Amino acid sequence: MAALFAVDLRYRGLSTATVTGYSSRADMFLRWLASEINDFGAVSIHHVDQFIAVKRTEGWKPRGVATQCQALRSFFRFCEMRGWCDSGIPLGIRSPRIPKYENVPKAPSWPQVQKMVRSIRGLDPVSLRSKAILTLLTIYGLRSSEVTGLRLDDFDWRSETFTVRRAKRGGIQHYPIQYEAGEAILDYLQRGRPKCESRLLFVSARRPYGRLSQSPMYHTVDVAMRKVGINLEHTGPHALRHACATRLLQKGSSLKEIADFLGHKDIKCVGIYARFDLQLMRKVANVSLAGL
Repeated sequence: MAALFAVDLRYRGLSTATVTGYSSRADMFLRWLASEINDFGAVSIHHVDQFIAVKRTEGWKPRGVATQCQALRSFFRFCEMRGWCDSGIPLGIRSPRIPKYENVPKAPSWPQVQKMVRSIRGLDPVSLRSKAILTLLTIYGLRSSEVTGLRLDDFDWRSETFTVRRAKRGGIQHYPIQYEAGEAILDYLQRGRPKCESRLLFVSARRPYGRLSQSPMYHTVDVAMRKVGINLEHTGPHALRHACATRLLQKGSSLKEIADFLGHKDIKCVGIYARFDLQLMRKVANVSLAGL
């Protein structure tokens, strides 16, 4: 059932990360539910509430519970439309109230980011791949799915530009190939990338050399951060996207410029990076006033 849900999400055009996250959360609920009832048609909002209560006792925080509720609402809408469960369950799934200041981005400082990238010195295929991935995540603030979706044809080495297919809301964006990123990618292509038929830029280190999943992407960043002593609650690729946005703010870029660079449609998506830093807010205000 979770697999069918995943197919539906892909058909609706959701990003790979969203499909993976929602379907895995639905599967988690279904595995728990199997120990409670034998017939899915008998499921009710009571079972959802009971499942959430169990996860709270296991230590889940409000943010994690809210994400689970969002995934389950989508899952039960899918089931409701197919007549697999009673109607009204999605409307009964209420997310917990998230404290206003809870989702302040946690990101490494730029000196920490530089130290982390410099620490990758190995010449083995995995190290060369890691170095190239980290430069793309930090310099351009790309999402992990955007990095794994890059193709060899996306790079125009003559004009020194490359193309990114945005994971959210679609669209194409072009970037100049920054020197360090270009060198890291070329090193990987020449000395680390397996010879295979795949046109993806980054492929798995073992046969059949397919697209990288979210797990090795997270592992790449997590290991690199911990290697240089960066200890954050979240040590995955998105922390480097936050670091990139904060760095752009520190250099005096406006929220509109940062939103465009990161592929956001709304500057509200990047406003949170400056909200809790008075010095950054003053820089943003100065840029905005200068524009007037």
